[in-house]
Amino acid sequence: MALRTAVIAGVGPGIGFSLAKAFANEGYHVALLARNQAYLDQVQNEIGNATAIACDLSNESSIKSVTQQIIKDLPPVEVTVMNAGAAFSPKPFLEINPVDLQAAFNLQTIGTVHLLQNLLPGMLERQKGTVIITGATASLRGAARFAPLAVPKFATRALAETLAREFGPKGVHVSHVIIDGVVDSDKGRAWKRSINPDDYIQPDAVAWNYVQLHRQPKPTWTFELVLRPSTENW
Repeated sequence: MALRTAVIAGVGPGIGFSLAKAFANEGYHVALLARNQAYLDQVQNEIGNATAIACDLSNESSIKSVTQQIIKDLPPVEVTVMNAGAAFSPKPFLEINPVDLQAAFNLQTIGTVHLLQNLLPGMLERQKGTVIITGATASLRGAARFAPLAVPKFATRALAETLAREFGPKGVHVSHVIIDGVVDSDKGRAWKRSINPDDYIQPDAVAWNYVQLHRQPKPTWTFELVLRPSTENW
C-alpha cells in the first residue's frame, strides 16, 4: 500500500473520478467518498490503489464514522479534496423551498466543516497537508434564480479563506478552486449545447491543476485558482 492517502470527497463520473485517478497516478492511496457504493467500487477497480467508502457528506455521524475508518486503516492523510455538490436547477426565488436550500448548505458548507474537523488534526500534527475545496462561478457571483447554488458556495468560499489564513502558518495549504464554466459531460453538453470542445472544462485538466496545487512550495502557495475555458465569456 502507498505511504500516504488522498481523500476525495464527492466522487462522481466527472471531476471527482479524474481527481481520484490523478492522485492514484501520483502514488497516493485514494479514499473514495460518495453515497453510491456501487459506483465507488467501479472506480476502485479501475484505478486500483483506492478504498471505496460510501458516505453521506451531509450527515455528521456518517462523516465521523468514515473518517475514523480512514485514520485507523489507511496511511496518513496528506490531501483532502471536498468536491461534493448538490443537484441544482435555476429557480425563481419565490418558488424556492427553504428545505432544499438548507440541504445544499448542509452538504457543501457544513459537510466541509465536519470533514475537516476530523481530518485536519492529523495534518496539523504532521505539519503537512493540502486541502482543496471545489467552488464554482456562483462562489463569487449570485446570479438571478441561482440562490440555492450561490448561498452555500459563497459560504464555503468564506470558510475556505478563514481556514487558509488559520492553518497556512501551521503547514497546511488550503486552496479554493472556482470552476468557471461548464464541465465536459453528457449533462454539461445538454446544458450548453455547443459543438466546440474548447467551450468545455475537461475533468482531467482540472485534476492536473489540483495536483499542481498540492505540489506548490510553501513560498508560493495559491489560495484561489479560477479555471475556465479559453472561450468562456467572463
